[in-house]
Amino acid sequence: MAGFLRRHFWPLLALCAALAGLILALMPAEKTLGPVIKLVYLHGALSRGGMLGLIAAGGVGLAYLVRPRPALARWTAGLALSGWGFWVLHFIVSMPATRLTWGPWIAWGEPRVTMTLQVIGVGLAVLIVSRLVDSTAFTAAANLLLGATVALLVGRTGVFRHPLDPIGESPSATLRLIYLALLIPIIAAMLLVAWRLAQARSETGPSVIKERVSR
Repeated sequence: MAGFLRRHFWPLLALCAALAGLILALMPAEKTLGPVIKLVYLHGALSRGGMLGLIAAGGVGLAYLVRPRPALARWTAGLALSGWGFWVLHFIVSMPATRLTWGPWIAWGEPRVTMTLQVIGVGLAVLIVSRLVDSTAFTAAANLLLGATVALLVGRTGVFRHPLDPIGESPSATLRLIYLALLIPIIAAMLLVAWRLAQARSETGPSVIKERVSR
């Protein structure tokens, strides 16, 4: 399986992007937002993908702290970086969606926007410091704290203008199903990128090499 993924990584990633693009292209316009709803859906799916990656990195980090294994160390690092990247992408996609729906590019007064930027900043700091420290235990603990923080912020951050769950509360079953279909290639792409990053860490990561030697 690993050999197949390594050989076909880019085609599989392109397939995920093509499926997501096809779903967005075929989905109907919404009564109020019109075709802008497609950007909103992409923004939401990328947000879910990034959040899943960051929280999963924390879970795998906890598993490593309980039972240290090289594979867990690689996966917590790969999931954290991939999840953070998708989280940044969701913010970038949210900018034209915000511009077209509310007027400004960034809704600075919106709590969810503030939370998004906080996660980007804290996540970047965790990634940089973990890289500098170069300790699998430190990385696992840092990712655990980051994942727990993301879960807490997402659950507790309120809203002003931004609907709390615009897709889940939509009266259209068709739009909800389309969103679920869009989540599949987005999350698959996030996991695929996380896997590749984990593999790259196993090939070049000095901390993993030192761990193998110590064993």
